[in-house]
Amino acid sequence: MSIGIVIAVALGAALAVGILAVFGRTARSREGIFSGGALSFLGSASLSSFILVAAFLIAGSWSNLNTARGHTWDEARALNAAYTDADDSTRPLLRSYVSDVIGPDFEAMTHGDAAPTAWAGLDAVRAHVEALPASPQRATMLSELDDIYTKRQIRLADASLSLPAPLYPALIGTGLLVLLYAPIAGLTFQRREAIALGLVGSVVGFGIYLVLHMTHPYTGPMHVTPVAYQQSLERFTQLSQQS
Repeated sequence: MSIGIVIAVALGAALAVGILAVFGRTARSREGIFSGGALSFLGSASLSSFILVAAFLIAGSWSNLNTARGHTWDEARALNAAYTDADDSTRPLLRSYVSDVIGPDFEAMTHGDAAPTAWAGLDAVRAHVEALPASPQRATMLSELDDIYTKRQIRLADASLSLPAPLYPALIGTGLLVLLYAPIAGLTFQRREAIALGLVGSVVGFGIYLVLHMTHPYTGPMHVTPVAYQQSLERFTQLSQQS
């Protein structure tokens, strides 16, 4: 895949240079004078390339973030249902598992892993329920635990969500292209020009920073938090008080 990308980029550059060599031999081109139309085209093409890559990465990362967040709420709802149907001996084990999810499990997911303590906690719940006498309540609890296991696996899979790696160097490359275009097109180092290009550079830098910090749904300034499980603990307390 990486070789294909390099070949595609090289062929694109060679094609562009070839077209320029064939059709760019006018008097104006030989004198190095840019027309307004040429400046407009090159500028818009450079900026559009950066916007296209940045928008794709932001949209994809935001979609992954929302998907991962939704899966935490799915598991939390399954836990609430299990706690509602659980007996008094099982409820403390469910509470302990949720506490492990909020703590070590979410910490491990920032590295794409799962906490062994959380797995052990959920396994302990299932072992406890399986040891209970056969009853409709026990059957319901086992079914709900199966649902929790499934939703936990889905949540853990979200920790490895990512977008195609070649897009990130493409983002940086197109950002540099936007900034390099100005001096190539004739912008000089004067105060007003420097301020204008500095503002553009600030926007480009912010865009790159934002995208590079949205690569993982469980890390960065915008990430999935365990708020769904914290609300589950509050719900557990309400259910315990009602029974």
